[in-house]
Amino acid sequence: MNTLLRMIIILIISLTLHAKSLIDMNNQPITISDHIDRVFGSSPPMNYLIYALNPDKMIGLNFAAKNSNNHADETLLSKKFLSLPVIGSFHGGGQSINLETLMLYDPQLILVWQDDMLVQTVKHSIEKTKIPAIQIPFREVNDMPKAFRMVGEAIGETKRANILANYSEKIITEVHNSIAKTKPTRYYYAEGTDGLSTECDTSFHIEALNFAGGENVHKCQQSGLLGLEKISFETLLTYNPEVIIVQNQAVYTDLINDPLWKNLRALKSGRIYLVPIQPFNWIDRPPSFMRVIGIQWLAHLFHPKEYKANLTQRTKEFYELFFGVKLSDQQAANLLGAKQ
Repeated sequence: MNTLLRMIIILIISLTLHAKSLIDMNNQPITISDHIDRVFGSSPPMNYLIYALNPDKMIGLNFAAKNSNNHADETLLSKKFLSLPVIGSFHGGGQSINLETLMLYDPQLILVWQDDMLVQTVKHSIEKTKIPAIQIPFREVNDMPKAFRMVGEAIGETKRANILANYSEKIITEVHNSIAKTKPTRYYYAEGTDGLSTECDTSFHIEALNFAGGENVHKCQQSGLLGLEKISFETLLTYNPEVIIVQNQAVYTDLINDPLWKNLRALKSGRIYLVPIQPFNWIDRPPSFMRVIGIQWLAHLFHPKEYKANLTQRTKEFYELFFGVKLSDQQAANLLGAKQ
């Protein structure tokens, strides 16, 4: 046996000894390193998922760590996360990704959001790099525990993943059982600079609201990739929702002081609420693991008689488990806002 052939055989054996095989969501085997410490999420939900399991294994982001949909700072997040480079996005909403740049960061694994509307485009792009990638289901609230376990197994964080998955399952079951026999609360999801952008009733952006016992008043087929469907105030008047959920602080302030909006049932009864966004948005943009606390907040708003969990205590519990941060009662109350 010549020297070159011997070296090739040794290399193959070495690679095999340091690799493991997983089954992806399409029941296809995928071979990855058995020691993963450099991971990239192809979408914001996947980035946050990695953060929850082990932020030290993140190589970069596809969005600015602090943006209009969150309030990310050192109070709740690691300095390393906040200083991660923005490698880019496959979705064009900001800095478009350059595959050569991505490869320079040498990721060992890329997480792909299976429910992404561009999932096939993302998949084909990643295939060009030859970097192993695994698709993760994360659209539905019920998918979250499974996602934790899948990613935990892939990146060597099984113990942490099971802790987060078990906790999430407990909360998901509790919320579901508490409101199972209730009539859905008709809500409007106010987005955009004037509150007149919203989501269709089948959009993944409102998954947490629907799971928590809400019914979206805007029935439609999504017209674009980003959602944010425009409606008129006259249309909103005909909907006359019981509850309004608002994404943006400035918009919330405008709406509660707008004489036109005060004609709506939700404002007359004081049932207009601002989504908490520290350090990440609790329900959407992106729909992340924050939905574990988000569905509790929403269930309490939609069905306060049926869902009576102590939200201050639950918020403290969630932040200690997922972020390693101990909050005071006042800090938790501040996160929840004046209207709990």
